[in-house]
Amino acid sequence: MKSIKEMISYLFPILIEARNGRVSPYLEVRKYKGKYILNSQTVNYSYGGLHLIFDQLFQKISIQNFEFNNVLILGMGAGSIISLLNEKYGMDCAITAIEKDEVVIELAKKHFNIQRFKSLHIIHSDAFNYVAITENKYDLIISDLFIDGNVPEIFTSDGFLKNIKRISNEQCCFIYNKMTDHQVHKNEFINLLNKFDQIFPGSEIHKLYAYNSENSLLYYNTLAISSKNLHLASENNSRNEFLLPNLKPTYGAYKS
Repeated sequence: MKSIKEMISYLFPILIEARNGRVSPYLEVRKYKGKYILNSQTVNYSYGGLHLIFDQLFQKISIQNFEFNNVLILGMGAGSIISLLNEKYGMDCAITAIEKDEVVIELAKKHFNIQRFKSLHIIHSDAFNYVAITENKYDLIISDLFIDGNVPEIFTSDGFLKNIKRISNEQCCFIYNKMTDHQVHKNEFINLLNKFDQIFPGSEIHKLYAYNSENSLLYYNTLAISSKNLHLASENNSRNEFLLPNLKPTYGAYKS
């Protein structure tokens, strides 16, 4: 039988824990529709709108048709992307997740059971420093680096992008997420795109929406479809935009 608190969570998000982060000034865990979500002051970090956006992208690019052995996630959050790759899309691969905010790691372990992913290696580190010094190579890299809704400028630099290229296998996939809700973010994205095209030519832009928020994701992929997954390949969808349901946000106005 569901608890009263869990039943109430289907009506509106319930605050479970609020903390001051080491990187993000405010972090909160809420329960919404029976599931835990991680928010900052103004945006969702894990298992809310961001989860929906990555799920839609993975569906669109048919990520299950590619074989990954070594995955790097920059900006772990509570493990939403890891959950999608491992549990929904059946990716059997080693995953390294970089997370600078130790409070985020604590919350991920306490409320989201991040330790259930046996192939996951969590590194408490700055993502810029990690990609600058690591000698490991990856065939899927996902950059999901935010402080609230902003991507720190250092993660749009030539140096950062060139190090991503350096640690990518010759055949690789790179996904870069950025919010583009506001004009300032749109302008930043245009500047980023100019650099991105120089280092990752032939990349695609996928604009997606969830909870009235707009995200623009850069997608670069030189991997061939895995022969064992060839029968799962679907027709390419020519549309570059997905509109997700106009659902209630679980942060901001609902903050206790």
